Amino acid sequence: MHRFDITSGSGTGNADMDGQLQTLFDMANDVLFPRGPEPGLFEFRRGVSSLFSYLEYHFASEELAMLGHGYGSRRFHAAFHDHVRREARAIAGRLGRTASIEETRSAIFFLLEDWRVYHVAQADRQLATYLREQSMDGEIPRLPGILPLKAVGALAPDFDERVLSLRQ
Repeated sequence: MHRFDITSGSGTGNADMDGQLQTLFDMANDVLFPRGPEPGLFEFRRGVSSLFSYLEYHFASEELAMLGHGYGSRRFHAAFHDHVRREARAIAGRLGRTASIEETRSAIFFLLEDWRVYHVAQADRQLATYLREQSMDGEIPRLPGILPLKAVGALAPDFDERVLSLRQ
């Protein structure tokens, strides 16, 4: 397994999207390649939960941007998000039942690798190009913020603090 990272060749060209992807990849790397002693099951589950919560935030941000800018391929793009969401829920469910950390790490790695290769490298780049073309002043439109998700309770109360701790 390799570490996940955004490089000049793997980015979308949208600073917000690439920033979210890098945060997501940092969270994934923390789950897949822990620094220091091996985490206990509780800490591991918390890391997986945070990772999948941030994945949901990223998807919701893109979907709100697509909706707000009339993106023609929105349904196809969101359908892949739904596929990844289902897989993430299945992984989390298996972790809750079997408590196998190594099996969960493998499943997360392959889920993210497929998503990175088949979605980020193509569909996310197309979305970033579309958003750039929609901008009147040449600025790339920003993705919607996290507040709508927090307001409906889709994210854990300490979600911001957990994400900020990863960036330090």
